[in-house]
Amino acid sequence: MNTYFPSIDFWWTAWAFEPSIWLGIVILHGGYLLIVGPLRTKFAASQPVTSKQLTYWTLGILSLIIALITPLSTLSDQYLFSAHMLQHILLTLVAPPLMLLGLPGWLFEPLKTRPALLELARSLCNPFVAFAAFNVVFVAWHVPALYNLALYSPQVHLMEHVSIVATALLTWMPVLSPTKLIPRLPLPLQVFYAFLQSIVGTGLGGILTLAREPIYIFYVQAPRIWAIPTLEDQVWAGLLMWVGAAMLWLLVLTIRFFRWFGAKGPIEGEHGFV
Repeated sequence: MNTYFPSIDFWWTAWAFEPSIWLGIVILHGGYLLIVGPLRTKFAASQPVTSKQLTYWTLGILSLIIALITPLSTLSDQYLFSAHMLQHILLTLVAPPLMLLGLPGWLFEPLKTRPALLELARSLCNPFVAFAAFNVVFVAWHVPALYNLALYSPQVHLMEHVSIVATALLTWMPVLSPTKLIPRLPLPLQVFYAFLQSIVGTGLGGILTLAREPIYIFYVQAPRIWAIPTLEDQVWAGLLMWVGAAMLWLLVLTIRFFRWFGAKGPIEGEHGFV
């Protein structure tokens, strides 16, 4: 039986003020605005970004802010596993694709004059490498020992977030690459790729949802905010991964399938917005 403790520490005004997070987001967004604005003329064949690209990028940055700065961050770091899972979904399945959709293709043109960097980028974005890198990193961080370590250590927690966002950007490249220098998969393979991605989330979510005991000691010891039992919180976290994350990939699969179904001429990867 759970013993519920009244929580007086959480407030909906409890925004995170970790300097490294704020600085990282400011550099990321500020750098984008500088490059697509005053510095755009330094890139060959550059064109003004469209309103869609700017909107997608801004929504991606807002997703990072919601995940890392708003009270959701406090809930996930101190109270609820389900909030932490929602945070991870925002960091891996919402912000990265939106940010990629906001990047102009000409941003990658300098890679043409740097063959070694271009080859490295193509290797990292190879579908097999990108798929394995993200899923191995994501699953590894959900191993109880590493997961608890990240929650008890701010430095490890920061490393966790950086690694899952970085590998998430890689894993979305085969379906959302903004440049033909690093081409997307052909549409039929994008459908299959999205299907495989949905399986991993389904498996991890199923384990969390069906477990009969709490898996993470951190949340066993955390205050029972709003009288939510530890195991019920874990079930909701598993369902978010099982249903929510899988559905996002299945949405991508559906969009790509109908693009493929309606395609005329050679079936290649597209470089539009979605």
